[in-house]
Amino acid sequence: MSTFNTTRFGQALKCQFVLGRKMWIRLFGIFTFVLFMAGLFWTRVQGTNYDYMLENWSAEDLYRNYNHDVEQTVFFGVIFFCFSLLFGASFLFSSMKDTRKRSAFLLWPVSNLEKYVVNLLLSIFWLAIITVGAYLLADTLRVFVDWATGRIVIWGFPKLAEPFAQNAAFEHWQSAWMFFTWVFYIHSLFIVGGTLFRRQQFLFTSMSIIVVGILLVSFLSHLDLHIDFIRHSWDEKTSTYSTTYYPFFYILHTMLCALIVFHYWASYKLFTRMQVINNKWLNV
Repeated sequence: MSTFNTTRFGQALKCQFVLGRKMWIRLFGIFTFVLFMAGLFWTRVQGTNYDYMLENWSAEDLYRNYNHDVEQTVFFGVIFFCFSLLFGASFLFSSMKDTRKRSAFLLWPVSNLEKYVVNLLLSIFWLAIITVGAYLLADTLRVFVDWATGRIVIWGFPKLAEPFAQNAAFEHWQSAWMFFTWVFYIHSLFIVGGTLFRRQQFLFTSMSIIVVGILLVSFLSHLDLHIDFIRHSWDEKTSTYSTTYYPFFYILHTMLCALIVFHYWASYKLFTRMQVINNKWLNV
């Protein structure tokens, strides 16, 4: 059997998607409900009462304050999206918990690489699409409720592009490199945890990261190292901040990129060692 066949992979992806369609629909409903309730909380529970603002504030002040409330729903949506990706990464093989499902999946007439990529695409990219769709529906429902109750209508979804329209956060390519490196590094840790742990993957992976992080910080604090990564300085002539990136910045993030590749490779290798009958807490 060849390592990767496009036609065979497409059929396996379609089959796995159809088998898990009930789970995807259930997750979409749960995500929509949570995001809709969060939208109602930020616009109707917390903050100043809307009727009070309507009676005592000017139209400009009312719009500015309510726009801020909508921005809070957008911020919550971004945080929820990040956690959904980590959730999807840690539950990479959640469909293989019992022996029957485990046996059925491992005995598929496809290669291990194809099986791994199928689960990777569904648990990461498809879950990301579901989360975005849930936010769109939740935002639409919130706007409909605002319109039906006579409030001003402010959409939240277009505001997701505002941080990217302001290029201050990624003024230097090093800043973008640092941001995406840490995002993918954390995500790769949950990928490994989702493959290594057989039960409670998200919980055990999160606990492991926290414990190792605390131990690492404690160890480095005892060494009393003074290493410069980035330096921000104020230029009085141009009235702007200048940023200096030291060599260790490039060394650290190059090492993190290598670790990201290693984590994905380790996750695949752990998957190839999975057995049909396994009553242990680890998939090894």
